[in-house]
Amino acid sequence: MDDYAHDAQSVGAGFDQTAGTYDELLLHNRQGADRLVDALPPGDYPRIVDVGCGTGFASLAMVARRGTRHVVGVDGSAGMLDVFRSQAQGLTGVEVELHVGDAAHLPAPDAGADAVISTMAFHWFPDKQAAITEMARVVRPGGIVAVLAAGRGTDAELLSTMRAMDPPVPAAWTGVFDHIHRNPREMQEMLDTAGLVPVDVWSETRYRHTSPEAYLARLQAVAGHLSSDMSPEEAQGHGERLAYALGARSGPKGFGYSFVKLFAIARRPG
Repeated sequence: MDDYAHDAQSVGAGFDQTAGTYDELLLHNRQGADRLVDALPPGDYPRIVDVGCGTGFASLAMVARRGTRHVVGVDGSAGMLDVFRSQAQGLTGVEVELHVGDAAHLPAPDAGADAVISTMAFHWFPDKQAAITEMARVVRPGGIVAVLAAGRGTDAELLSTMRAMDPPVPAAWTGVFDHIHRNPREMQEMLDTAGLVPVDVWSETRYRHTSPEAYLARLQAVAGHLSSDMSPEEAQGHGERLAYALGARSGPKGFGYSFVKLFAIARRPG
């Protein structure tokens, strides 16, 4: 059963609340984006579309290392785009267009981009196949589509902790996992359906420890919209119970958790 019922607008509103602290709390996302940029086929990519661009760290990496001089950034959060805009102010010789928009309806022309990238946003897209199909539409023949997302197995320890809680946490908190995560086989199938030719699809798994407080701060930064249908008091009550459960499961090193990064690189035929 799919208990995740949030659309692109509600997801964007959630990220509006945490845009100012996102880069600090999600340092590992930037590192993953760097690995995706480095894994692209050799060559320059003058014109890119960044889907779910957030604060712009992937686009900035493309500018620094891949010859990008024109960026179209699309994100559901105006707050995240404000951060991107401020970080792009020091760029010279680079044109940056930023749009509040939906990954399934990109404000970009057909076949106009040398590469379309999406880093650590794809898992939140409500219609993932539609998003991939749009990316295939706006990249030129011979161009590259590259995606980095959270893969299946991410935060499995959190999921098992929540499933053991009594009374249970909100259904959206546990139901979201199946909705957002994909594995390499599923990603390759979506690329095939969109008419793209996979170049490489792979995943990396990291196991880390952190304090329950730091772990919950990361969750709030990326998944605060999952509590948008609750009153602040209700959300706080569930959050306090979860904090206690994570603390009980923590050891001397803190709370141990898995994070799976799913990478995909594909080419548009032509």
